[in-house]
Parts: sequence; C-alpha cells; structure tokens
Amino acid sequence: MLKPPKPFERRIIASPEDYIPLSKECKVIGAFNPGVAQIKTEKGLETILMVRVAESPSYNHPFWLPFFDIPNQYNYSKFKMDFDKPSKQEILEEFEESVRLKNNPHKRLKHISLPRLMRLDKQGNVIERRQEPCLYPLWEDERFGIEDVRITSMIDGRYAITYVCPHRSGILTEILITKNFKEFESVVKGNTPRAVFIGKDVAIFPEKIPSPYETEIIKIGDKVYTALIRPDAHSDYSKPGIWVSYSPDLACWGLPHRLTIPKKGEVAGTGSSLIKLNGRWMGPYHEITETKNGKRYDTKLISLDKKNPWKDCKTSGVLLKREDYQDILPEKGYTSNVVYTTGIINNNGITTLFSGIDDTWTVMDKFYTGDLTKFLER
Repeated sequence: MLKPPKPFERRIIASPEDYIPLSKECKVIGAFNPGVAQIKTEKGLETILMVRVAESPSYNHPFWLPFFDIPNQYNYSKFKMDFDKPSKQEILEEFEESVRLKNNPHKRLKHISLPRLMRLDKQGNVIERRQEPCLYPLWEDERFGIEDVRITSMIDGRYAITYVCPHRSGILTEILITKNFKEFESVVKGNTPRAVFIGKDVAIFPEKIPSPYETEIIKIGDKVYTALIRPDAHSDYSKPGIWVSYSPDLACWGLPHRLTIPKKGEVAGTGSSLIKLNGRWMGPYHEITETKNGKRYDTKLISLDKKNPWKDCKTSGVLLKREDYQDILPEKGYTSNVVYTTGIINNNGITTLFSGIDDTWTVMDKFYTGDLTKFLER
C-alpha cells in the first residue's frame, strides 16, 4: 500500500491564545475548522479564513450554558451572549462537550462558537486576525452558535458560504452569499427567508453540473447547483455518509445520490469545497471511526467525475491523522484524536490543506499536488 505523502511545510496558524472571548465570563477553548478561500488583491493573492472560535464559561461557572439572544431579523449587528445557570443537581448527564438537563431531553453544548476573519499572504503568513465575529447570530436556529464554515469560490465571482447550526430542533446548515466578506446575503426563495439544509457538512461545487434528473422545472442535462452533503436525520437506520444533492436556485435542494457507504462503526462527511484537478473534482473528507479509546477523526481524499460527480467516486487511504501532529502539538486538545480538514487551496503545483486539530487549533499543511493525486489514484 502506498504510504501517504508528507507535507513539505506544516504550521499552526490559529490557537485559543490568539483570541479574546466575547464574554468576560468565558474563556476561549478553540480556534479551528476554518472556511477558506483565495482572493485577488492589489498586493497579490491572499487567503481568507473564517475561523470557528469557541468559548465556554470559565472555571468559576462550570455548569453555565451559553446562548445568544437573537432578533429574528436581517441587518442586525449587535448581539448579546447570555447563560442558562442550572445547579449541579439539575444536571442529569455530563459528557465531554455537552450536558443533559433533568427537565430537558435535548443535550446542551458547554461551549458556543462564532466565526472570526483571518487573512494570510501568499506565503501563508498571518497579516490580519480580527477579534470581532464576521457573522452574527440572527435567527432562532443560530441561538446556540455558528460552526464549521465552508467557503466555495464560485466561477461568477461570488463566494457561497455554508455553516452549521447546532440547535435543539436539529442540526441545520444555512447558506450565505458574499462578494467581499463584508456584506452577506441569505439565499431567498419566495416566502422562504433563507435556504436551510436538514443535515451538515455541506460544500457547494464552484460551478454548475449537468442534472442527472428531470423535474417539473429541470430537464436532464440542465446546469444546476450541486453540493456535497451529509444528511443524518435517521442515523440509526443509515450510517451518515457523503451524498451529492442538486438545486436550480441554491434555495431548494433534493434528489440526492449517495457517494460513500461507511463501514461498520464509521461515519463519513465532507471536509471542504472541491477543487478541479486533472479533469476531476478533488477534496478532503473526514471519516469517524470507533476505537477502544473512543472516536477518532481522520482525513482522506475523494475524487469525482467532472460532469457526473455521482459516478466513478474514488477515495484514498488516510492522509492525515492525529499522530502526524505530535511534534508540534504533543498535548491533547478540547476533543482528542481529531483531524478535521475544512479548507483547501491550490496554486502552481502546491495544494494547501487547513485543518482543525482536537477542536482546538488550526494547522496549515502544504503538499506538492502531484503527490496527492498519486496517493489518491492508488
């Protein structure tokens, strides 16, 4: 079996210590799982990252549970973090990242997240790190935070942004559109205030794909928006994996094809948006495996046909695992055994991956593109 290629450069680019908590009652516990895109500026190519910054109540308040007061309206730029304050006696179960209250069947996260913007120069050096959030919670679905941004550079010059909302009504993914990472617009269709997926790990393709289906408004072969998704509403019946879904307008999605069928005890989900290499779509994805020491998240690669991404799906062996980062991150983070790759860029024969490690740090890995394609083809 071909061994995974090694990056020729590896660097930590975001840590909890880099950020100030939004509430004086909290501490920052992680800066990880960034959405990533490249933009052209007067100074050349720059990389934009929307880093998930998570914070939790300080040690003085071990059972406080954070949430945001939300306005349920557009164009709102102020927010307030508040806390439910159960006593220890009101906690039914406590887990690593969440608790279950005696009077509530839903788990509540101990932490809360919002994305903050970073900019890197062409060499990958940090040239800006903003402390204020770049997205604010506006809707009820976002009351418990905004997580795991994915960014797609569309061929029409826009950027499609998806992010996860861990709400008690279920895990949802929402879509925004931006041209400049300053103003963000929801995708609106008729009376629908915004586009929402039921599920997570949504990454939109950079360009439209010929539809394999015919509906009342779409003919076979029509160019439609396409996305990788991970529906997981009934995980007891079907192990969560990667599916491909289609839309005429970015608002209404459906007609999915399943791409990956995880083995027993495993879950697969999209990593980042995809890039085009050698006439195919390629990108990272994560696989969750149950071990005797608990869950582990590893990064693999997926390759899809350019025009028919539901056909000829190829996957690699493990490319990145937690042990690869022992030299630079020997201590365990907030969640152990996690490599979660959510960003990819490709320039001049170099492919750069951006990963969250242990839900705590962001690490940048630079590979020679040819090494990755050889690994995937084997």
